[in-house]
Amino acid sequence: MAGNNLGQVAMRDDNAVPDAGKLHELLCKGRWYRSLPPGLQQRILAVSRLRDFAKGEVIALEGASPSGMSAVLSGEVKLVRQARQGDESLLFTCEPGFWFGEYAVLTGEKTLVCAIAKTRARLLIFPKREFDLLVEEEPRYYRHFAALALSHAGKVLRAFIHGSSLEPASRLRGQLALLCELKIDVHGVDAPVELPYAQAELASIVGVSRQTTNTLLQALANDGLIEIGFKRIRILKPDQLLV
Repeated sequence: MAGNNLGQVAMRDDNAVPDAGKLHELLCKGRWYRSLPPGLQQRILAVSRLRDFAKGEVIALEGASPSGMSAVLSGEVKLVRQARQGDESLLFTCEPGFWFGEYAVLTGEKTLVCAIAKTRARLLIFPKREFDLLVEEEPRYYRHFAALALSHAGKVLRAFIHGSSLEPASRLRGQLALLCELKIDVHGVDAPVELPYAQAELASIVGVSRQTTNTLLQALANDGLIEIGFKRIRILKPDQLLV
């Protein structure tokens, strides 16, 4: 995993990137960064900062002014919405290679979700002020960031469409398909696809009880579509989830 290699880079929070070559190699494992023009890749590395976050530490608050967009380099980051009475509604778990925060950076609007370190995590943070300077100097680069935001928005819209189903089994299949698509899009992995979600987390995403989630997952496992592990769901046949 990229995070295991990156852990060898010693640094303090908010230090400049110490080994651009190694980080470039790690980030190129993600499709979006790999697709960028070399000049844009170099600019992002030159002005970004690395930060370490402890498990449970808040990275970005929902409703905050945008400070930058981030790439997960090691560990896991969860994106959540704050529900009533302080409860969290899990939306997505970001693994190494995933970028988030681009919507608020592009629009200048308040952040839509809260980002929290699910495990100890290391992030590469591309500050909003550097983004603003970049697109002012090189407007042609804006479309690459817009493409990332539109890609994420399209997948969220498809998830909403599947989530509108009244039948829990269809909602679960739709969400698993979305989570698979996001991971494949980021990493270019082939099936089987391992998703880092406990059953309670999937229950929160789908909006059903943990008991119902367990029953539905067992049915998918019996059909040979998934394997259930400890805080992990292994998708064996992603293309059959929405059949």
